Amino acid sequence: MPSPLRFVLLALGLAPLLMIGATDPAAAPARKTVAVLAFDNNTGKADYDHLGKGMAAMMTSDLAAVKDLQMLERDRLAEVTKEIDAQRSAYFDSTTAVKVGRLAGAQYIVIGAVAAVDPQLRIDTRIVRVETGVIVKTARVVGPQEEFFDLQKKLVKQLVKDLDVALTPADSLALDAKQEANRVDMAAMVRVSNALSLADAGDYGGATLKIAPVVAKYPNSTFVKLTSDEIKRRSTKASEQKAKTKINEGVNKLIKRKWPPVAP
Repeated sequence: MPSPLRFVLLALGLAPLLMIGATDPAAAPARKTVAVLAFDNNTGKADYDHLGKGMAAMMTSDLAAVKDLQMLERDRLAEVTKEIDAQRSAYFDSTTAVKVGRLAGAQYIVIGAVAAVDPQLRIDTRIVRVETGVIVKTARVVGPQEEFFDLQKKLVKQLVKDLDVALTPADSLALDAKQEANRVDMAAMVRVSNALSLADAGDYGGATLKIAPVVAKYPNSTFVKLTSDEIKRRSTKASEQKAKTKINEGVNKLIKRKWPPVAP
């Protein structure tokens, strides 16, 4: 039987208000919030110590092309992972992943590790559901080191599948285009990764010099451009903060002085 409120709304011609707050069964499902952490270096090669940062940045850029995924950017993860970086903890660990995921507000965390047995390269990944701490999927790609980009590209496709995202033909084409726009070789990826590590340490001048040759070689790479822009943005922000701190220190000194000065 209709409620008194329904009768009143019908009489006033406001029946549509009854639908406010109702769930639309045809509404699109909420996007899955995902963060990709820096991959651990298990190759035994010091040159690859920072490679995982570049890989995580590239995979985040690739996966951002998937409309059903909401990727957390490095800027948002930086503060959360600062303590872990200082402790030199491994990211390829479910406990660490859950901790970062909860602090960053992610539903899923992608963690990985790079291993090499010359001339092969192996990349392992895990997808961890933050709410439960359960590893829901694992994946591995293996191939020649010179085919690094193609291995990474294959891994991204597998991650999309493991996150239960169904791509339409148009979505697949968009992802392919994004990945191709990000293409760089292994040497360039190492330089970009080292640049990111320098930036994370606050050495923005060194980071700019490190990434400059890559920008020149790959001027059309979306990933390289985004990374270069991130370094510039963080450098500007740090300079502004430094100037602001200096001004505040000067003001505080003035306030602490006795005014007018005491006569001798």
